[in-house]
Formats: sequence, structure tokens, C-alpha cells
Amino acid sequence: MRSRHLALPAALFAATALLVAAPSSATTLTFHAVRLDGANGGTEPRVAIAPDGGAYVITNAQNGTAVVYRSSDNGLTWNRTPGDPSGQDIPTIDTDIVVTSTGRLVASELDTVGASGAINFRNSYSDDRGESWHESTGATFSDTDRQWFAVGPVDPTTGKSRVYILWHNLLSGAAAHNMWVQTSTDGGATFGEPVPTTLPGTQAYADLQCADSGGPSGMAVGPTGRVYVFFGTRTSTVGPLGGCGAGVSPGPFEVNVVSATRVWVTSSDDGSLGSWSQSLAVDRSATGQVVGMELSPGAVDTAGNVYVTFPESRNATDFTAAIKYVVAPPDLSSWSAPKTVAPLDDAGNILPHVIAGDPGRLTFAYYEGELRGSDKSQWYSVVAQTLDGLTPSPHFTRARLSSVPTYAGTAGELMAQCGSGPAAGVENGFACDRSADVYGIGLDARGYTYVTWPTVGSAGPGAESGTYVAAQTAGASLFAPAPPANGGGGGTVRPPQVKPPVTAPPAGMPATGLPGALAVIAALLVVAALLLRRYRGRAGGDGP
Repeated sequence: MRSRHLALPAALFAATALLVAAPSSATTLTFHAVRLDGANGGTEPRVAIAPDGGAYVITNAQNGTAVVYRSSDNGLTWNRTPGDPSGQDIPTIDTDIVVTSTGRLVASELDTVGASGAINFRNSYSDDRGESWHESTGATFSDTDRQWFAVGPVDPTTGKSRVYILWHNLLSGAAAHNMWVQTSTDGGATFGEPVPTTLPGTQAYADLQCADSGGPSGMAVGPTGRVYVFFGTRTSTVGPLGGCGAGVSPGPFEVNVVSATRVWVTSSDDGSLGSWSQSLAVDRSATGQVVGMELSPGAVDTAGNVYVTFPESRNATDFTAAIKYVVAPPDLSSWSAPKTVAPLDDAGNILPHVIAGDPGRLTFAYYEGELRGSDKSQWYSVVAQTLDGLTPSPHFTRARLSSVPTYAGTAGELMAQCGSGPAAGVENGFACDRSADVYGIGLDARGYTYVTWPTVGSAGPGAESGTYVAAQTAGASLFAPAPPANGGGGGTVRPPQVKPPVTAPPAGMPATGLPGALAVIAALLVVAALLLRRYRGRAGGDGP
């Protein structure tokens, strides 16, 4: 009999341990991955989350058309929207999509114009969740490449969201190169003239010249509306000659695919001409380590802190790389020491992207390589999340998004390093095969992360060509303790969003979490005490 009653406190102890330990399960980072039906592989998909909680991915269909998919159930299922972005002639894989505070979708694809071969952006917008699209108007140019959108605050004149588009001039960049921003003050319906983000006389401008950048790495808008542009360059190892000198030393001349050794951030309060200032976030020109294998993206958190993530190669010729990041205050007055997200290990890591929530709460997406002996290395899409990213040694929770490999080969091969001799830089830029280098990362109102990425059929065992999207289903939020009304969130001033319904606990049950767990424990202890008192009373003859 005693053993039965001794088991009751033991059971209560077990229940106590279970209830106290339960909150730790929130640190488990899990994702639900879906292959988009009818979408092509080898694309450059992008993702955005609307105020009503709807999620949107833009990618290419199997016939090449830029198309949009929508999810209304937190990324569990996806369906193609009835309409496609307008104005397409011969579309390419360069796409982007954002959502304004009113729920308007603004999409872009880089288009090749018929036999002329000219390239320019076809921008359009939808106010009915992709049912129909309307072509945006504004300056259109014939040498634009790799666009990035960002949404700013509501413009006081028009009452509509500001939308920015960033790009660089590709072929003409050999003569005069820059990162250009066009501003829309009416929610992406019209865009103004392009504005250069660097000007002659600055080192950032000098580094860009002679096409010495692979293009922009992204754009973000902080909580005050300040705009940030991120891009990589090389620079000359002899004197202040910048990009033109870099073609001689360290050389050779590179174009389109540039092994960046520097990452610049330019910023402006409103995107206007002459308002941009420059800050050097990362510099490995002395060692020749590559810190921009096409991309060195950035993000801004809800307090305005600015983050830049980048690969850091083993050396100038070995592209096996770690993933690192640095952080600066909103005015970019100083940059932290680099912090390691993924160490230089195995086949290395490439193509990082980053999203930010509240200060120090970040999710990084990147490709992680696995060596396979004499076979080609395979690369997988992974994420790493930190909740203490402002500390000197942040902690990370990691998750592989899918067992389907993205690409196969060495880091150098995926980054188009096949050229040789004096013309290697040009061969790498225009003749060598390489992986698609842009994909999408987004954040919803819960602080949960979405990632979309491409795969190809030539990625080795387990390969399946297509466009994938993974939505976080469990784990920590990038907002603590709750999403604020507005913030940086990896490139946009976040509009109010509709949160998923929260199921209330049954009547009489406390809320979940540690306070609720303690309440349950207390109730169980009271019941146990009453039962024990009743048992002792009966055993000792004292009556009920």
C-alpha cells in the first residue's frame, strides 16, 4: 500500500519535470518544404508576406514565364495565382516581389527584348492577390541587371507606400559603373529617374569602376525609413585606383562575376540624388579572401541595426568558405568584428541570405556543401537562427530545409570559376556555367521564416529539378515577445499583419508556458495533499 502512495509523489515529480521542460521544445527549428507545381529549376525565386498573412513566391514556370504562387495557410500549400506579372516578352530568371502596407503586390522580371537583346525590367502590380496585373510606368533602360525591391513607409504626399528598386548597369559598367535606385511614391505604380548611390571622389565609386562588381546584393529599409544598399567590389592592391586598378593588380579584369574582396553599404534617408553616404563594412583586399561570391546581402532589425552577411573564402583561389556577418548601428558609424554563422568545413558554404526581426534575432539561409569522395560535392539549403546575434559569440539553431540537393560541384565551379589565362575574368562572367545566385527569404507576423530556392536535375543522387519553398512551422520567433507595428525585417517596413488564430485552452485550464505549468503543478500538489491526508486519516482511525 505504501508503495502505491509513494508512487503518487513520484508521478507528480515526473509531471513537474515534463511541464518545466516543455518550453525548451520551442528551440527546435522545423520547416515544411514544398516543391511548387509547374515551377522550373535553376531559377532565382523570391518571397514576400502580405498584411493578411498570405505568402507569395515569384519564380519561373517551365516555359520560362515569370509566375507567382500564393499560400493562405502559413506555407503548407501553394497555388499559382490566376494572373501573371504583365509586360513579359522573353523573360529571364531575375525576379523579385514585395507587398506594400495595403496588400498590393509589386513584381519585377528582367526581360530580354526580342532580337535586339536589350535587357530591362518589366515591373507590374496587383491589388487583387494576383488575379490581375497592371504594368508599372517610369524610366526604362536597356542595360539594367539584377533588381532588388524594398518597401518603405507611406509617402506623406500620396498616402501610398514608397517602393524602391535597386539595380546596376551591366555591359556599360565597363565604362562607368554604379548602383542605381529608382523611387516610387505611389506604391510601385510609377518609378522616378535612376539615382546613383555613389559619386566620383568616393572610394566606393572608384571600386565600382571598370565593372568591378558582380552587382547589388540587396536593399533594406529601416524603421525610420532610411534606405540601405549592399554590394561587393574589389579594389586595387596598388594605390587608390579602385576597380580599374584591380583589373591589373590583383587582376585579371573581371566582369559580371567578380570575386569581391570588399562589401560596401550606402544609405540615404529618401533615396534622392546626392543624399547617399557610403560605409565599408567588410574588407579583405589585403588577404585576397573572397567575401562576395556574387552576394553579400544585408538586413535591418526593428531597432535599425544593420547586418551584412558574407562568405569568407579560404584564400583568393580556394572558394571553400565560411559564412560570417558583421553589424553596425543605424548610422553605420562602426562595424563589429565578424561573427561566424557556419565554419569553414567540409565542402564549404555559399550564397548566404539573412532576415532580421528584433535586435539580434536573425535567420541566415545558405547552401552547405557535403564532400562525397571522388564524386562531386552536393549542396543543400539550410538555415541557422540566432536569438543573441548582437553578442560576441552568438548561438545558433540549425535546420536542413530539404533532403533534395540544390547543385553539385565545388564552390568554385558553382561560382563560375572555369576560366584561365588573361581572359579568365571575362570567361567566368559570360562563358562559364554557374549556380543561380539569388533566392528568397521572408518573415511573417509570427516572426517565422520562409525560404524559397531552386534545384537542378544535375545535382546528383536524390536530385529533382524545381522551385522549393519552406515555411517555418515550429521554433523560436524572430520577434520577442510580440511583433511590433513596424520594423526592418530584412528589407521592408513591416505593415500590420493578421496573426493566425490562437486556440484558447479548455475552460478551467491555465495558459501554456512556464506560469501555466506552475499552476498545473500547484493544483496537482494540492490534490495530492488532500488524497494523502484522506489516506492517513483512514489508516489511523481518525475518521474522514
